[in-house]
Amino acid sequence: MNSVNPGCLYGVGVGPGDPELLTLKAVRVLKASPIVFTPQAAGSKDSLALTVARSYIDESKQRLIYAEFVMGGTSDDVWSEAAERIAGYLLDGEDVAFLTQGDPLLYGSFMYVMVKMQASHPSIPIEVVPGVTSITASASRAKIPLVSHSERLAVLPAMYGIDDLRDVLERNDTVVLMKVNRKAMAAVSQLEADGELSRCVFVRRATTPRERVEFSLREVAPEETDYFSMLILSGKKGH
Repeated sequence: MNSVNPGCLYGVGVGPGDPELLTLKAVRVLKASPIVFTPQAAGSKDSLALTVARSYIDESKQRLIYAEFVMGGTSDDVWSEAAERIAGYLLDGEDVAFLTQGDPLLYGSFMYVMVKMQASHPSIPIEVVPGVTSITASASRAKIPLVSHSERLAVLPAMYGIDDLRDVLERNDTVVLMKVNRKAMAAVSQLEADGELSRCVFVRRATTPRERVEFSLREVAPEETDYFSMLILSGKKGH
């Protein structure tokens, strides 16, 4: 029977890409954690979250554990396996920092592992360290307000059809489309061409060296989008 007190699992949001946007708490937790668990996209040689946080990690004293996930969707079994893998370190008394791009609980991979850990090992302490989101980072780089006063904001991870998007734009003052794909680009381009948008801002990889901000999709080719692309939209009320 293991009598060691379990370590703490930290879900650490590393922000949108600029290492200076990590919070003071995130830096403190990263430096103090003996194990740093970093998810990476399947087929990738590195982790974007790790790239952001690397300068705060001492690899001579800390262990980096890589885990490969499919960007945009992973099976339930994969999250269970990841949780059990991490639990092995925690049950030995070691703290684990789980890196997450942006914020851990906003479309972050950490949330799935957290839920599995809570179910299978309820005695293990868990702490979430919030991070700057790509939504607020994108708005800041474009220098545009998202919402104010009684305005409504909708955040969508994907868009399934132009009629759906028209409905959301009608019911909300600002709509953010995350993880933009070609289908979304085509639908939004059509709305823009038809004059149905009062605002259309494309932001890719905000705060990173590869950042791009455009105020019309006429300047953006569909192949220029990637998983870290975002659209900030407003419709024309009563159009």
